[in-house]
Amino acid sequence: MPRFIYLLAFLIYSELATGQDKTYEFTTSDGVHLYLRTAGKGDPCLFVHGGPGNTSHYFEPLPAAKLLESKMLMVYYDQRGSGRSSSAKDSNYSMARMEKDIEEIRIFLKIKTWVVMGHSFGGYIMTAYAMDYPEHVRSLIYVHCTMDFTSAFNSHIKNGTELLREIGISYRNDTTVSKLDQIMNVHKELEKQGIEYKIMFRSQAEKNIDDSLISSATPHFNQDFSKYVWSKKDSNYWMDYSVFTRDINCPVLVIAGKKDFAVGPDSYKSWKFKNMKLLLYEGAHVSFQEEPLWFTDGVFQFLQK
Repeated sequence: MPRFIYLLAFLIYSELATGQDKTYEFTTSDGVHLYLRTAGKGDPCLFVHGGPGNTSHYFEPLPAAKLLESKMLMVYYDQRGSGRSSSAKDSNYSMARMEKDIEEIRIFLKIKTWVVMGHSFGGYIMTAYAMDYPEHVRSLIYVHCTMDFTSAFNSHIKNGTELLREIGISYRNDTTVSKLDQIMNVHKELEKQGIEYKIMFRSQAEKNIDDSLISSATPHFNQDFSKYVWSKKDSNYWMDYSVFTRDINCPVLVIAGKKDFAVGPDSYKSWKFKNMKLLLYEGAHVSFQEEPLWFTDGVFQFLQK
């Protein structure tokens, strides 16, 4: 979408979303202060951001969010130890505790059932929540999600190497180091060649938008949850959660990118949801940012059915 149309859409959708807009002082039962905001009007929809350890602020200000808010009550939060939220004093970042945070938000807002929409790493948390609290989940929307780090890591390395080869750079992956180091190494070379954006975005300008939104979220960005996950102390985050999809019965929308090298363009093919609709995006990892009209139209059509 040309930039002037993008900005026009932002203004239009800002005017449309005239419902509730409130930021809360919310504290979990174990004393963690979570950033929590609701905006819009209509049926409730929780947005579970990616990362691990990112912030919902890369989504909240976008035109796509404003349009969703014109028809739904959007619920945004930053996960414990992430972005604008505080850390757990006892370092409790277990999957069960992440699920409980969501459930306590639901109870706090007096919501009986809601749509749960997750992006990227959010696929882990929303799947676990849907398994343990199915009575409160109306439907699930997976937006360029991953449920398996191993698959996502391999996609970064394989496709990053191929992107370099396409511009004539012969890159040899060092398999003697950890997968995380392998990813860092290939990303360094991609950045050096000016094409790192191609892993997740269609242009450098789109990556710049995402970077600016994240950096402007807070001057003191909390990274404790991210450090916890990458420390590999908790095996729950290193499981393949796609095995649980066969046990989820609610309606599911999967939005996947044909060039999404961040999670792997074929990652969804191992998912076994019983009631799933697939929506394929021609680009990569952020259809909601790059094509807000396409994205929201797909979401609304799914919810109407």
